[in-house]
Amino acid sequence: MPVIAVHTAHDWCATPDAALEALRDATMAAWSLGPAALTLLWQPYAAGRMIAPADRGACYCLVEIAMLAGRSPELKQSLALACIAALARFGVPPADIDICFAESQPADWFVAGRPLP
Repeated sequence: MPVIAVHTAHDWCATPDAALEALRDATMAAWSLGPAALTLLWQPYAAGRMIAPADRGACYCLVEIAMLAGRSPELKQSLALACIAALARFGVPPADIDICFAESQPADWFVAGRPLP
């Protein structure tokens, strides 16, 4: 049940809904998940509200992936590569993509108003 948030310094994408769909499809394929297991967010920031690394382009994206702890490095890499490929379809070069995994224990998650066991 990952939560994937894409933060970007500019509203460069004309079709963020299509980009989110591409990320959803990539995540479902990489991890064999159904659509009910995902939350995806697209957050463009106005000028001056996000300072990207100086060596990045206009399509810079920070992709934060919050998930339950315990996934293998190989599974994380497969998801990261799938996200990079999905964003590349919208003109984002890999050098403009940073991905951060944030893992937490099941006790830190409440889903549908209830704690996970």
